[in-house]
Amino acid sequence: MRVRRDVSGLTVGDRATAMAGEWHPILDAYARGVEAMKALDEAGPPTPESWMWAANTHGIDQFTPRRAAWAQCTHASLFFLPWHRAYLAWFEQHIRDASGDDDWALPYWDYSAPGSSRRLPVEFQVEQRTVDGVLVDNPLFSPARSSQPIPVDSADIVEALAQPNYLLEREPGFGGALPDQFFGTVEDRPHNYVHMAIGGVMRSPATAGRDPVFWLHHANIDRLWEVWLSLDGSIRLTDAAGTPPELVSAWDSSTFWFGDEQRPKTYAMAAVEDLADEAMDYEYESIVLADPLADLVAERRAAIIEASGGGLGLDEAPKWQPVAATFDLASGEEREIPFEGGGLGLDEAAPTRLMLELAGATAHDPHAAYDVEIRSAPDAEAHLVRGFSTFGLAGTPDDEVRNYLVDASPVLPDLLAEGWAGGALTVRLLPAAEPEPEPGGDGDDDAGDPDDDGGDDRADDRAIQVAQVTVYVQTP
Repeated sequence: MRVRRDVSGLTVGDRATAMAGEWHPILDAYARGVEAMKALDEAGPPTPESWMWAANTHGIDQFTPRRAAWAQCTHASLFFLPWHRAYLAWFEQHIRDASGDDDWALPYWDYSAPGSSRRLPVEFQVEQRTVDGVLVDNPLFSPARSSQPIPVDSADIVEALAQPNYLLEREPGFGGALPDQFFGTVEDRPHNYVHMAIGGVMRSPATAGRDPVFWLHHANIDRLWEVWLSLDGSIRLTDAAGTPPELVSAWDSSTFWFGDEQRPKTYAMAAVEDLADEAMDYEYESIVLADPLADLVAERRAAIIEASGGGLGLDEAPKWQPVAATFDLASGEEREIPFEGGGLGLDEAAPTRLMLELAGATAHDPHAAYDVEIRSAPDAEAHLVRGFSTFGLAGTPDDEVRNYLVDASPVLPDLLAEGWAGGALTVRLLPAAEPEPEPGGDGDDDAGDPDDDGGDDRADDRAIQVAQVTVYVQTP
């Protein structure tokens, strides 16, 4: 089996060497393969072996005509992980063919590793490299990327890996949620947040595949799937109690195809789930979490299981009860949402968990991420919970729709301590605070969120519009 290696062990480490010196053979082969694929596009329209065909397979912008093989990417879907795994395998073979290196395997970028600089390898930062003594354009360089490291919070993987269920109802599982229109924990973070932090064409599904670092980012997301599977207690979609038989059948029978519409390369789900299958034929250099991370994931997983009362799978997990809704909420607008039927009877059984569903979100040019401010009453103290990244809304048509689940349970103890009666909540969506620039990058670099003014979205053409906000609770 080929081995996908961590790019941190392949990089030369400094810009001067990256421009003038020799690269590791894996990154050199990648650059040669990308260059050869891009050369095919210069000769005419994209072909199944060219760079833009590979990129367009993921997504296309408004100026690119549609065709059956393009704009296939599955996001906010329980098929997000298997589709992208097959996509990477197909692309990996193209790089082997274009570079002439039949043993080549796609590296991964582990920006979450303890001690990681969380910066792009220098081979992706320099505009030129030296080949056979000649300075040439670097095919791995993409303009408009951020020079800042990935923020620590954006690269966090604890919450993603801690979730023991691949799939849950009205709550993010590791790989998705039901109904099948929400992000799973690993797709939410780190996937979406890292896309936005890198900036440039990576900010939009329509163009992300054009950036050579896209493939290393997705190799890491694919690796995290293997990490999750290796953890004690992780429950696959097909193994979970209560998974609808028709969903299991749809999963098992899925086939993914790429390339020439007349002679496509196909990947069956059975092959996608088995890295030893000849269609995959790779393994990762490491799927073992470092001790600090492993301990944090284990502690958080234990807390998730305790909060669910030990119930796992769709049958056993506690059910979410809708208690309130409001419509047409714009970010920046403060809105009190009264609960149907009045209070929840908190003297008898206070809620143990609190979830917000934001359905039908649209935007023209949203901020990189939004958080949710929650108050027990309009004049009460504000409590902030992490919201969502807008990857999937940024750079897409104005009528593109996304749906989000925001777990507000962390602030529930504060609400109850304030004497919250359970009759209403006041909510407001706000642009997430931008991290302070770190040394070593451009101090004024804001490629991850261009034109961010750090304010709220009222009277702002960057506002996000949410068609419906629904409040759910779980009770003992």
